[in-house]
Amino acid sequence: MQERFGKQHYDFVPDTYILPDEFGEFYEHYQKLKQHDSKKNIWIVKPANAAQGRGIALIDDINDVNVDELSVISRYVTNPLLINGHKFDLRIYVLITCYEPLRIYVFQEGLARFASETYTSKINKNNKYMHLTNYSINKKNEKFIKNENCEQDDFGYKWSLGAFCRHLEQVGIDMNLLWSRTYDVIIKTILCGENYVQNAMKKNGTHRTNCFEIMGFDVLIDSDLKPWLLEVNLSPSLACDSPLDMSIKSNCVCDAFNITGIKRFDRKKESLNKIKHRMKGLYNKGKK
Repeated sequence: MQERFGKQHYDFVPDTYILPDEFGEFYEHYQKLKQHDSKKNIWIVKPANAAQGRGIALIDDINDVNVDELSVISRYVTNPLLINGHKFDLRIYVLITCYEPLRIYVFQEGLARFASETYTSKINKNNKYMHLTNYSINKKNEKFIKNENCEQDDFGYKWSLGAFCRHLEQVGIDMNLLWSRTYDVIIKTILCGENYVQNAMKKNGTHRTNCFEIMGFDVLIDSDLKPWLLEVNLSPSLACDSPLDMSIKSNCVCDAFNITGIKRFDRKKESLNKIKHRMKGLYNKGKK
């Protein structure tokens, strides 16, 4: 899409390479950055087929890159927006009900997930609790503060999206501008995969009336209020480790079911309807 429409319109993903296939391109880029500013030449590596932050590492030396295993390496965003001195990312739930025509719904709630240790400009690549915002990692830190009450949605290291927006409004940030930029990221990301999804749907015989998808967008906001897309989760976690999780995720699923028109399945009623239908068929057959 960058080649087709210009990089300035699709500049919301950090420079990213798939290793080992694209190691040559990554090496060239790494060396250019090293000559320009070695302090900001930091990359984050995520191994393939892993989840919940497992195996993620920060790298500032190309000799530390493992080219024997399949992984994704992205340039690390070194100027994240901080709240109370902590780095965070946003989990935004997106529902797609149709591709022809394209129908995208963004759930009004979501999660702001914080790193459990204070962020510093002097980056310690070994301190995962400072750099990574994954809840599954940070909950193991003895400094982690858990949210125990869904009414207090701005407490601890996991907030609601609503609490996050209220906080930024209080410190004078234009939330309309920030959300318009975020919506732009979401729409363009889905457009990137539109042809692939449509072809797969035609091949499998699916239709807009018989499928939908809830996706989990992980978005990082930098100090210039620019949203960066970290990843899109095809199967976002719906586990509820806290009352806040239960409130947000259950309402998200409920809304998705209401929008897509999924009805409660009554097995007893369905069985009776089948029996009536069969009896009616037998009766008509006897008449003929």
